[in-house]
Amino acid sequence: MNDILIYKKSKNRVIAHEIFYFIFICAWNMLTYYVLSLDFFSNSVFAYTYVGIGLAQTLIFGVAFGLLLTGKKWSRIIYWVAFAGNLALFYIPIKALLNNLAQFMTYGACLGLMFIEMLILFKVGLYFYQNPYCRIFYDHIVSEELEEKFAAQARERKLTLQETAVTNMAGRQLQETVEEQEIVEEQEQPEPLTYPQLALRLGICVYGELVVFPILCAVFSNYFASYNLQEVFALKDMFMLCIFSAFIWTIPVFYLYYDQPRSKMIAWICIAIEILIMIWTGFRLYGYFDSGTYPLRAILLFAAFDLVRYIVLFVFVKPVLKNEHVPVQIHLP
Repeated sequence: MNDILIYKKSKNRVIAHEIFYFIFICAWNMLTYYVLSLDFFSNSVFAYTYVGIGLAQTLIFGVAFGLLLTGKKWSRIIYWVAFAGNLALFYIPIKALLNNLAQFMTYGACLGLMFIEMLILFKVGLYFYQNPYCRIFYDHIVSEELEEKFAAQARERKLTLQETAVTNMAGRQLQETVEEQEIVEEQEQPEPLTYPQLALRLGICVYGELVVFPILCAVFSNYFASYNLQEVFALKDMFMLCIFSAFIWTIPVFYLYYDQPRSKMIAWICIAIEILIMIWTGFRLYGYFDSGTYPLRAILLFAAFDLVRYIVLFVFVKPVLKNEHVPVQIHLP
């Protein structure tokens, strides 16, 4: 494969990632605004202030990604300048928190979500230096990793031709026997899922729950009604819990997608956070019951829905904890 074709394929791959990252920043800002505007936070007025922060982030990284699309080597430095500018935006919620400590939950949630976003953006910045395709696009150098892959592909093609010649000489019967043995071996020893594959599965689970379980609560809203049939807590609380889970598991999804060996440790940390949220949810449900506003049936049904949600999440997280890290082979897009 000639260098021009390799460069074009690398360019297309890097540009596709950059577009995805920019869409992610916009979506994250919208979700953060929605979380801060929930009735759960008594000072939801701060959500309007966050609109300015979100627009500033979008503008800063819009310029940075626009320059990165040019493929210039110096454009990666601009990304870190944008990263530093985004860090400066932390001054707004920090100052607001120091002036009004009573609203710790509101400002703390904002800072926490911004911090998670900065961790992800930091990994994105490293991607532009460490990824083999980025080295080709920005440095115009084919990395040793890709060179080894190309050489391996050439050896595989040569071996394939040799095996084909031997198979033709041996006859159709021998070929069918070998194929049957290979099929049996593949069925007996299935290959473990790679981290990027686990990232896709986990992402579908987490973001799918964000849609499915609030809809279920809306469908069964009559069962969650208060004694006076005027209040329903389930839809709002379930959506808030799903939002929290989506934010929490976004980090391991990114770590898994980029095949990071520490993904398993990050997953355990997320499980610990989910356990704390489960405990907090239990106290919150007890508060609803103790207030005398909702019947026990509504509390138990919501707890059952939330338990099912965690069981489904655990089913998709379990392979992450079980599978050992196997570096993914570099392949051309």
